[in-house]
This record gives sequence, C-alpha cells and structure tokens, in this order.
Amino acid sequence: MNKRRKKISPSTEPRFVKLSSDRRIILLDQEPLREEAGRVARKKIAEMEKLASSLEEFEKTILPAYTRWEAETLGPLLAEEHQLNAKIDHLERLLSTAGLEALFTGRDPSEIYADIAREQQEWEERQGSVEPDRSQPGSEPEPEEDPDAQREFTDEEREFRSYVRYAIGEDPDYFNKRQYKKLFNEYREWKHKREGQAASVSRKKEDIPARVKELYRVLVRRLHPDTGKSRNDPNTQRLWHDLQNAYAAMDVERLEVLLALTDLHESGSAIRSTLYHLRKVAKEMERTVRDLKNRFHEARTSPAWRFWHADNRQKVGAKMRAAVEVRIREAKNHLAALEREIDLWKKDAGVSGRKGAKSKGRKPKDESSDQGVFDF
Repeated sequence: MNKRRKKISPSTEPRFVKLSSDRRIILLDQEPLREEAGRVARKKIAEMEKLASSLEEFEKTILPAYTRWEAETLGPLLAEEHQLNAKIDHLERLLSTAGLEALFTGRDPSEIYADIAREQQEWEERQGSVEPDRSQPGSEPEPEEDPDAQREFTDEEREFRSYVRYAIGEDPDYFNKRQYKKLFNEYREWKHKREGQAASVSRKKEDIPARVKELYRVLVRRLHPDTGKSRNDPNTQRLWHDLQNAYAAMDVERLEVLLALTDLHESGSAIRSTLYHLRKVAKEMERTVRDLKNRFHEARTSPAWRFWHADNRQKVGAKMRAAVEVRIREAKNHLAALEREIDLWKKDAGVSGRKGAKSKGRKPKDESSDQGVFDF
C-alpha cells in the first residue's frame, strides 16, 4: 500500500527561540586584555622613543653641521644659482604673458613684450619710490580710527555697533530706528545666552575638581622639571605642557590617558588605568609613531643625512659641488637663450615701429578697376 506523504507547505513558519529569563552579569577576566593592550602600548612607546632620539640627533647635530659646511663650501655657488633662477623666472613670465596676449588679441608679440617690459619697469620704479622707510619712526601705517569714538554710547551698544560694522560688514547708521532696535535686542539676547552657557560650563567643571586634583598631583610628581628626572627629555617636556593644558581645561579624560602613559613609561604596567585608557594610549602612540616615521624618512633622504653618514665625505662633497656647477651651467645656457629671444623681439618691435612711422603719411596705391575680389 502506498503511504500518503505529508504535504510540505512552501513557506514554513520561522522557529522562535525562547529567551532565557536569567539576566545575570557575566564577569570577564580583563587581565589578559590589559596585558595585551599594555604590551602593544609599550612596544609603540619604545619605537617612538627610538625615532624621537634619531630625529633629535638629526635636528641638533647633523643638520646644523651640514648647514655650516654647505655655507662655507657651496655658499657662493648656491647664491649664484638662486640669482640665475630668479632672473629666468622673471623673463619666462614676461615671455609667456606676451605669448598669451598675442594668442588672444592678435597683436604682434614683440610689441606686446615691449609694452609689458615698460610697464614692469615703471611699476618697479614706482614701488621703489613709494615704499616707506621702515627705519624711520612714524613710517608705520596709522591705525584706523573708531567712527563711534566721539559719540556717546553705552559699552554694550558700542560693542554691538562694532560687531555690526566689522563682523557683518554693514554700517549701523544705515538702519532705521525700528531695524536698529530689533538688531540690538537680538544681539543682547544672543550675548546673554552665550554668557549663560559659559556659566553652566564653569559650573559643570566645578563638579569634578576632586578627581582632577588627584590626577594632577600624581602627574606633577612625575613630570615636574624640578624633580631632575629627564629634565632635558623632549618627550617629558611635551607631556608636562600637555598636563598643564589638560588641567586648565579640566579635561579628566586627557589626565587619565596621561596617567596610563606615564605608568607604562616608568614602570611598564598600568594597574590604576582602565582597559579603555590603555587602548587609547596604544592608538595615540601609533599615530605618533606614524608621524615620526614620515619625518624620519624625510630626514634620511635629505643631503645632510647622506653627507653625514658617508664613508668618504670629501668625495661626496666634490660630487655635490660638481652637481651644483652643472646646474649653474644649464641655468646660464637657458638664460642666454631667453635673452637672445628677447633681443629678437626688441629688434622686431623697433623695426615694426619705424615701418609704421614711415607708412603714416603714405597714401594707399590705387587698385586697378579690373582686379577681382579673389585675384591675387
């Protein structure tokens, strides 16, 4: 006998899971997590200190020594190269301006260049004559006078008029009495509202002075310059300034991070810090290390680093001098080509000017009556 099969409905109803009525809190052991966060933060701190030490050596020892050597050895050549490049930039600017104007106006580029050169010379002479002598007393520009200085206003209304004049860019005297009164009342309401917000913020800050004072006392004992520990350490100096800014702003969150950071820096453990602050320190150190790596890469690719760490500095110095001399020769050749082009333009401008003067009084030749329009 054939058994009847049960029909399977195409859409089965979803099975609902019955939730447990037990709502107990499960405590996790944070010690492994804290150890992992502390290990990552300590690794980043060590990497940051190493990079900071290398950058400090570069900025305080390598770069000043290379700058002195470069000024003594390559100073005159570099000054000559700078002057040549400045002259080349000026001539190229004049030529490009003349070429663009000739392209869009159809005028002769030589005439345009002559006009531009004359205008440039007149402008330089005018600037030289108008430029005030900074060494003379009283040569500095006089400050602008307050238009409301001689008029009687209250302090609040004077502030309102200054705000309208300098922030909005309108003259308050242009408003009629109704508009003036309306804007003045709106300004007073806005100002009182801001003062109320500032007072509420100050009251909120007064609610948390105990924790701020506790953290500040602990961190001052660790970072104060009079303690003698790492007085010349730039990292400690940075943390000290950061501490003062956080205390002035009553930033408890930043003080907690500084506590965890100093714990890891001194003892390698952060017993009094939470897991959240340990992870925050690790992220902050990661950003700092990334920035220091970028700066260190720029330092290693600089001529000062290559010169300082070279086996034969005399040979490297000779190569650098030869490279500067090559650049100077190329700049001189480029400048000579530009000057030749400018001389040709000047000659063309003079020839076209003489031709125009001679052809001023000439009468045009009579054209034959039998010449067609398209006969050449």
